[in-house]
Amino acid sequence: MPCAIVLATIAMLPRLVVRLSYLECYAHPSTLARILYRSARVAMISCDMAPENAHDSVTARWLGDKISILPSGHSTEWYEKDADLQSFGIPAGAFAVASVSDQQDDAGLRWLVASAHWVPMDLPIHFLLIAPESGHERLRRLIRKMPFTQRFHLCTRMEDAPGLLASSSVAVITGWHSELQRRACMLCLSMGVPVFGADTAVIRQVIQPEVNGELFTVDDPEPLAHSIFELYENQERRSLLSAGARRSARQWPSMPQHLLQLRTAFERILVGSSEP
Repeated sequence: MPCAIVLATIAMLPRLVVRLSYLECYAHPSTLARILYRSARVAMISCDMAPENAHDSVTARWLGDKISILPSGHSTEWYEKDADLQSFGIPAGAFAVASVSDQQDDAGLRWLVASAHWVPMDLPIHFLLIAPESGHERLRRLIRKMPFTQRFHLCTRMEDAPGLLASSSVAVITGWHSELQRRACMLCLSMGVPVFGADTAVIRQVIQPEVNGELFTVDDPEPLAHSIFELYENQERRSLLSAGARRSARQWPSMPQHLLQLRTAFERILVGSSEP
């Protein structure tokens, strides 16, 4: 498939614009990636989220100034915003912590389950874990080791995940590798739901500690548990993070604004291709 892409790029007209996901923008690209992206016919490489190394010296040597950062537009109209968490067994008025992963075996969900060891059992704090059915048995094995299994609730409704997280008290984003997690995060921020995230290069650009959420090391569940407990106890802090979440979401372009940015970029490329 990569060979076909390279051959198609060579055969196509000049001034090609390539869409590059953040996962592909790294310091040591493959040979095929170098051939494709360094082709004279590739006029611009559009990246929706700038990783930390997007413009470092190593990346610059093989991409030069071709990268153009255009954050993806988002819309809060795409998902249900007030989901019924009680239908999953979460009591009314409970403090709900929700997370999603579309991977069968996700270390982030295991991290969240492990954090329950440090959450007092007598508090109405519940965990909603959204994952494919194929990954539920692994989660159940972990949950059975917890001192209070009734606080965990499993869900397979992947398509409803953004709305479910946005209806919770706090959302936990364990990765930025999928469109589902990215949209869930943006919907949560738009709805004023604080987001606790794994401290990775890309999530760090979205989640600002003490502004719209917190960042944690995935291999250490205890700090996550303490922050969940603190957010439950401190209504004032919860309100501040909620307000900060709404403010940060307004800084991201809407879908119409994103399309306008793309149009402007394409027009710039077209003007350049018509010059002698």
